[in-house]
Amino acid sequence: MASLPRHLASETIVSPPADWEAIRDADCPLVLEPRDLAGLEALSEGLASTAPFELRAEGAVAEAVAGLGDLPLQLRQDIQRLANRFAALMAVPTVRIRLEGVVSNACRKIHSDNTDVRLITTYCGPGTDYIPRDMEPEERNLQRIPTGWVALFKGRSFDPAHAFCLHRSPPAADMDVARLVLVIDTPLKPELAALLRGQHQAEPTKP
Repeated sequence: MASLPRHLASETIVSPPADWEAIRDADCPLVLEPRDLAGLEALSEGLASTAPFELRAEGAVAEAVAGLGDLPLQLRQDIQRLANRFAALMAVPTVRIRLEGVVSNACRKIHSDNTDVRLITTYCGPGTDYIPRDMEPEERNLQRIPTGWVALFKGRSFDPAHAFCLHRSPPAADMDVARLVLVIDTPLKPELAALLRGQHQAEPTKP
């Protein structure tokens, strides 16, 4: 198993082997799990070459993975393994999954997510940037998660007393690269889902 880069050694993260349960600790805003993509590189690069695209699905894990469409078997199996672990960690019956081919500078601003916990792994291209805890949210303080590593980001809605993780997507357009990124979330809370439905219904019909 890979070891942590030197710049991560003193941060409030979990060293390998990663214990995903550590994300429940109030002082742990980020859990990283090093891993080797084990043959997924070529598949990921092939998909990333067709970017931009965004595949979204939600439901029970098997249903959500199937909803992403016709993906290569090895990639589909990897997504399903991660989604099963995430659902078990968060004790949820359903998940939201997004697989995205990114070539833009979207989400390049440093931010925290309005979620409880979000899983992100980058199959191809540069990984997500984050701000180590207790450091100012400035670009000079950004650290980059290695490609292939699994990251659990704690969001603002996990618990008001917990530290959350500030992060951003690397500016793919400026770097002239394509990224293949997997994001797994818990189900939307009923009140937020209702709000989003209301906003959608209020939008004027496009000609």
